[in-house]
Amino acid sequence: MCLLAGGAGIAYWIVHEPVADVHNDSAPFTLTSDPTTTEPTTSTGDPAARLGPAWPMYGLTPARTRNASDLTNIAPPFKVVWKSTPLGVLEYPPSYERGVLYLTTDAGWASARDVFTGKLLWSRHFKPLVGEPALYRHRVYFGAYDQRVYALDEKNGHTVWSTPVGAKIESPPVVADGRVYMSDLSGAVRALDADSGKVLWTFHASGAVKHGPALADGHVFFGDYAGVMYSLRASDGQLDWRTQTNGLSGGYRHGNFYATPAVAYGRVYIGNTDGKVYSFVEGTGQVAWTSTFSDWVYGSPAVSNGLVFAVAYDGTVAALNAKNGTRLWSRRLQDRSLSSATIIGRFLYVADLGNDRGAAPGHVYAINPGTGKVVWTFNDGKYHSVIAAAGRLIVAGAIHLYALKPS
Repeated sequence: MCLLAGGAGIAYWIVHEPVADVHNDSAPFTLTSDPTTTEPTTSTGDPAARLGPAWPMYGLTPARTRNASDLTNIAPPFKVVWKSTPLGVLEYPPSYERGVLYLTTDAGWASARDVFTGKLLWSRHFKPLVGEPALYRHRVYFGAYDQRVYALDEKNGHTVWSTPVGAKIESPPVVADGRVYMSDLSGAVRALDADSGKVLWTFHASGAVKHGPALADGHVFFGDYAGVMYSLRASDGQLDWRTQTNGLSGGYRHGNFYATPAVAYGRVYIGNTDGKVYSFVEGTGQVAWTSTFSDWVYGSPAVSNGLVFAVAYDGTVAALNAKNGTRLWSRRLQDRSLSSATIIGRFLYVADLGNDRGAAPGHVYAINPGTGKVVWTFNDGKYHSVIAAAGRLIVAGAIHLYALKPS
């Protein structure tokens, strides 16, 4: 709903003339081991192995790298285990913990369902809920169009607290160390106490912050609709740096940050509606490199094994060298895409919109991340593709939720 409504306006304001990319080869970069989901090593008969690791928030971890490359037991081909009833438009997949999927939808439903059977455990109705919920200490956190941030009890969906923030929310929260970090359409980014909902600090950006922040190394990272990228101290919300990406003299063109950033290797990676993927130096905000795609980059990148994977609106998927932005491969999907990229096991997963931009299904693709070759296609999907849960691939289709098991 919100993606489609904003798309025409975004496209109108983009300056389409191509601009040279930035390459600062001396920018700091540290290739470290990628944090992953810690796949259980217990025997398959052990309950922990059956439930598998949690997928507690959008992007999997607070750094939002969308990297579950250790879950090698989840691989195509797949068979459908269950399919939900129609749920309305699904812009985001659910989050997962201890055998239960937690989903919020554009139609305003927050719900919990059994990952093995799809059985509905509880549901609540709110104003539109645009964003994947976050799970933390047996609570479900999300923001709503009624201008509130909510914490629900995981077991029954009862409201533990709700906090008014004075603006609509379209972003998935990040929760860590007893705090909920949430952005809103007024351009505010806040830290709230996860136990009580008390607002601890508020920062006002130059434009709407339509997507969720990333959290890494004690800092909060996000971009706004004025084309500015930020780093704040997570402890008190004080500004570390802000980098403006508009202005032809700097090799940039006008665009907006919609995507959630991914933080890895001392860098912050994010796509922009100016058609570029940016790599910022985490500590200073310096632009390390940019890579120009043939259309705007709406979805969030995945980062794994020294590579950045991104998707453009025209359906172009590409793998970039995380240090210098060099393109390793590029391919075009069947249809246009608003998808974020996700790595699960040995494969990259992305989605396209299908020919109809409404409720008609698109496709989910599993791609070899080393070559760009499509190895599997599922005939439903739409926006944000997949997560992994209990050895299954969970697909958010156009209006249905699916659990797929390796066949």
